[in-house]
Amino acid sequence: GRLKDYLKALSRQCKRETLFCDMDDYTVNLFSSEDTYPSHFHTFEMDGFTVRIENSLLAEALESLDGKKRDVILRYYFLGFDDTEISKILEVNRSTIQRRRHAGLEFIKKFMEDEA
Repeated sequence: GRLKDYLKALSRQCKRETLFCDMDDYTVNLFSSEDTYPSHFHTFEMDGFTVRIENSLLAEALESLDGKKRDVILRYYFLGFDDTEISKILEVNRSTIQRRRHAGLEFIKKFMEDEA
């Protein structure tokens, strides 16, 4: 009686359920989430946008960068604005934005090479 009912219920349950150990890594990872904490990254605030940088060396380079160049770098590479959009926002020539972006990248590259 009871044992037979229990075994039937267990059989039905086994047909509906899959053990995590029987799943591939990709499927198991679909059920997972990763906690993030403010201490894991550096934050830059700009015009209502928040840019989070996880790489400490890159964040340090950005913090060391001149403010005008940093604003261009953040807007271009992290917020997805193009040079024309940035030039309109900052009310400067597009060529000025290009110079600031290239100079900013050179500074960051040198900073990271020197610190690595």
